[in-house]
Formats: sequence, C-alpha cells, structure tokens
Amino acid sequence: LAPSAPLAARHAVGSAPALTARGAGRPRAMSSASGSGGPVGWKSLAMMAVTGGGVLYFFERERTRRLDSVKAGPSAGKASLGGPFELRLANENGRRWDTSELRGGYALLYFGFTMCPDICPDELEKMAECVDIVNAKMSTSKDSLEKEKASRDAVGDERRLPLTPVFVSIDPERDTVKRVAEYVKEFHPNLLGLTGTVDACKRAAKQYRVYYHKTGDDDEKDYLVDHSIIMYLVDKNGEFVTFYGKNYEAKEMAEAIVEQMKRLG
Repeated sequence: LAPSAPLAARHAVGSAPALTARGAGRPRAMSSASGSGGPVGWKSLAMMAVTGGGVLYFFERERTRRLDSVKAGPSAGKASLGGPFELRLANENGRRWDTSELRGGYALLYFGFTMCPDICPDELEKMAECVDIVNAKMSTSKDSLEKEKASRDAVGDERRLPLTPVFVSIDPERDTVKRVAEYVKEFHPNLLGLTGTVDACKRAAKQYRVYYHKTGDDDEKDYLVDHSIIMYLVDKNGEFVTFYGKNYEAKEMAEAIVEQMKRLG
C-alpha cells in the first residue's frame, strides 16, 4: 500500500540529515598524505624554497667571486707584456739610454707623439698630476724614505723618485731629440723623453703591444698617428705590473698605483 502523504513527508524530512552526515554538503577533511588539500602541498612549498635558496646562493657567490677578481686586478702569473728596450734620452742631448736605468724605482710609461693635437697633452698632464700625488704619498713615511734611499744607493742615482714618468715617441721621423726635449719640459720636470730610430721605437712599442698607425699620406709632414691610449706601470725590477686606460682620472690612478707599490714593496 502507498504511504499516506503525511508519512511520506516525514520520511523525506528525516532523510536529509542522514545525507548531510554522509558528507554530501560537508567540506572534505585535509589529506594527511599530502599535507594540504590544495594543489600545492607544504612539502612542495618547502622543496621550492630550498631549491630557490640554493640557486640564489650560487649566483650571489659567483657574482661576489667575479667582483673580487676584478678588484684584485690582473691575474697571477707573469704577463707576456713589457720588456727591455734601448732608445735616446732627449733630456740629456740624446745619449744612449736603456730601461735598466729605471731599475730601483717604479716607472709609468706612455707612448705618444709630440705633434698630437689633444689626446697626448691631456694624458701627459694627467700623468704629471698622478706622479706628483704618488711621489708625495710614498715619500711621507719613514719606511718609504728608507726604501727610497736604499733604491737610490743600489743604482747610484740620488735623483731616483718612487715613480718616474716616461714618454716614448711612436713618431721618430718627426720627434727629434731636440723636439722631444722641449716637449717633455711642458708637462713635468722629471718626465723622461725617449726617441730614436724608426726601428728602435718600433721595438720599444712592440714590447708593450702598443698599437699605432699613421693616418693620411705618409709623404706629408702634417699626418696624425692613431694609437692606443694607455699608461704602463713597471716595477723596480723592470717588470710590467699593470696598465691604466684613458678612463682613469689622475687621483683614481694614483691611488691604484700606490696600492700596487705597497703590495709589491
């Protein structure tokens, strides 16, 4: 027999809580296996954090290493740059001169030409300022003075400075002894001026891998010389230490040279 309407209604109403108790409309409990009910669990987040932290650490360490290597300057080992050469010293009427006369003190070399309209004068003025700063700083302490005196005694030269500026001509066809002698006087009283034959100047430039090239007709006397704009630091033994490009200011270069001199002694 079909149940009466009131009885059916009572059954329908009474069945609803049973369906809810079985979970039809109830939120599902968190899974203990994954640690989260969402698409990314706590374990996954932890793995991502560990991996990301490791990658960041690696890149930071590599960045620090590269920065330290740049600050340290040239890498260890002897560079295939620099070496002895022989020219004429314009300051002393063109007498024969060689790089052994620089031993016992540091030297700063610049290769250029006297007919240079702007670059060489600017660089030589910067060199003069730099040399004065370095010599003043390296001659203030008692230890520095004693080392300087020992260097002078070793080479028998009372004029030895902590740092000697040197100008080397790459245009010997026009840079005569007389012209170079007058030229270097314009920049610094201790600036050595060197010139010589075409082959001798070429050998000197080759030792330091100096690039230079005449621009225009070689037969004309008003040509210019395109060349590298670099200053080379040489130690007390005549060995190349490092170089400084055009981007260095005088004070910045002086500080870098002082650090090198203190490091090498």
